[in-house]
Amino acid sequence: MKIIGIVSEYNPFHKGHKYQIDKSLELTNADGVIAIMSGNFVQRGLPAFLDKWTRAEMALQSGVNLVLELPTFYATASAEDFAKGAISLLNATGVVTHLSFGSEVDSLDEITKIATLLANEPMAYKNLLKNQLQIGHSFAKARNIAINQHMGTDINLNQPNMILGIEYLKHLIRLNSKISPLLIKRVGSAYHDTNLYHDISSASAIREKYFDPTVDFNFKNHLPPQAVKVIENTPYMPVNIETFENQIFSLLRRLTPIELRQYREVTEGLENKIVNVINQTTTYSDLINALKSKRYAETKLNRMLLNIFLGIKPFDCNLEKFGYLRLLGMDSIGQKIVKNMKSSASLPIITNLNRMEKSLKTNPLIELDVRASNLYALGQNSQILKRGGRDYLEQIIRV
Repeated sequence: MKIIGIVSEYNPFHKGHKYQIDKSLELTNADGVIAIMSGNFVQRGLPAFLDKWTRAEMALQSGVNLVLELPTFYATASAEDFAKGAISLLNATGVVTHLSFGSEVDSLDEITKIATLLANEPMAYKNLLKNQLQIGHSFAKARNIAINQHMGTDINLNQPNMILGIEYLKHLIRLNSKISPLLIKRVGSAYHDTNLYHDISSASAIREKYFDPTVDFNFKNHLPPQAVKVIENTPYMPVNIETFENQIFSLLRRLTPIELRQYREVTEGLENKIVNVINQTTTYSDLINALKSKRYAETKLNRMLLNIFLGIKPFDCNLEKFGYLRLLGMDSIGQKIVKNMKSSASLPIITNLNRMEKSLKTNPLIELDVRASNLYALGQNSQILKRGGRDYLEQIIRV
């Protein structure tokens, strides 16, 4: 079988995602599509707009055949580790033949050259990067300058899809993977564009306008009809970071600098800065503004605070030891893909947490996924839906 792999958040699943799937199938004449999707929290360091089961069903109703969950540890990490986790798992399926990804530019050769540079990191490039960091630039800006200096180019690498596309290719190279990259030029609005359009609006715009009380928002104008039906039928409500504001502040106001320092991405004295501002701020946006600086962008700070909220501490995560392929949902084609995966996958396939292999029952990645779902549930208004343990109760979605 010819199988397309897509790294996704589907936050939520919109018309641009549908376009990528349809275009990828058109260009490859593939037999099916696997999406590896972030769970209940996403790479920008924020809660997902809708829970992972609702988003998985939206994808399955709109052209994806099999949805696998990207463990929370990777889904909430920097672009490099996010891509490392996702690409490693897609590679581990043993069935993915093509990786489809979107980009703001349409030159696969150009992106591949940059990815090759970063996969090998020659000393000349490392020195350029070190010099830019010493000047005081953020890592993203320093890397952009260093790459352009080394390659003699003038490319804006700090575009969301471009950043991830480079990281995807870098990890394909490092894994010596047989998966072929397939670049799909992004169409419609830009990733961070918060304006709504009649054709394709960004997920950022959809989320922002949904929560804006001054906007008469209707999902039917911006999502594929099948995805709209899923939202209309789910009892679970969309959430944003403000939904969890009180829980985050309650935690931060009782942690000491020594305790804060244990969590991932709390570096270079940021623990002291948090303690200095947490009692003078009362909203999440005020807290971010108080922590922001030239060196630390908002996304980095969001991820840092989310790591604290979820209790994520850095550790050497060996995917060969801790990795797994957890199924969230599938259709009839997805079922055939899973059958092939059972003989080709290099990692265990999880269909039910209650029936896991004994070796997985103490897996720190699974423990974190369960904890993330339990905390995410607190964002619901219904007392019944606030209950934890959903990871052990939900069945695989079958479409």
